[in-house]
Amino acid sequence: METSARPPAFWLFPIGLLLSLGFSALPGQWPLYIVLVLSTAILGLPHGSLDTAVARRHLRLHSMPRLIAFLGGYMALSTVVIAIWWQAPNAALGAFLLYSAVHFGDDVAHRLGRLGGVGYGLWILGLPVTLHPQKVQPLFEMLGATRADLLVAAGPWALGLGGAILLAALALSPNRATSDWRDPLLLVVGAALLHPLAYFIAYWCFLHSPRHLELAARDLGLDSWRERLRAVAPTTLATYALALAALPFLIGMPSDAILMRIIFIGLAALTVPHMILEFIASPRRAE
Repeated sequence: METSARPPAFWLFPIGLLLSLGFSALPGQWPLYIVLVLSTAILGLPHGSLDTAVARRHLRLHSMPRLIAFLGGYMALSTVVIAIWWQAPNAALGAFLLYSAVHFGDDVAHRLGRLGGVGYGLWILGLPVTLHPQKVQPLFEMLGATRADLLVAAGPWALGLGGAILLAALALSPNRATSDWRDPLLLVVGAALLHPLAYFIAYWCFLHSPRHLELAARDLGLDSWRERLRAVAPTTLATYALALAALPFLIGMPSDAILMRIIFIGLAALTVPHMILEFIASPRRAE
């Protein structure tokens, strides 16, 4: 079981849910879009911005050519994801949801097992789709999906399967932490009360990102927040620049669709190389 020393995300997540409840109460959706942009930029992206530092340590990038090769491969993978989304948005969105479930499951997989982690991820993604299908479908359509109805229809199945797997993992795991059952219950409350975008803000920015940032920072020996900010700043600023560079290609679309595509397709493009790096680095952290 968990020790009395709680990680930052243990307390941040309930706070994020309360803040998101306030955002959801604001009239119209534009306040939510603004909060989504700011919270993703400030709280969500930085946890992936340590990838270069993680790669330096665990992939032994001790020379400039090897570092340049890593960055080139990282960007090439991201470009492939964007190209696939451009040509096959339905398949790309479906794949993004599936590999996001696997990635989110990494939060608990070291305690509940890989399968339990997948159940956790499916639970996270299935809740808002099941409880608010009429709000989720237009969001999927903004991302280019022409058969968003099929993806929405799969939501209850993902939720049921994920819930069953998660419940079994919680019952069988001797290493489960308090947060492993508390957070799924809080997610139910959040998904029921919040707009899906506010739900995403609460989970992504106040639970998932702080967890991964803390893990990577400890692994890299970045103990102070000043060191962590210095480490994430270059890559985070470069990501901002790439997002701005994408704007000319989206001119002509509604402004809300532009924001949705930059944020979520951008996250999809960054998540693939991030997951591959974590897959390589995670076993080496224990060495």
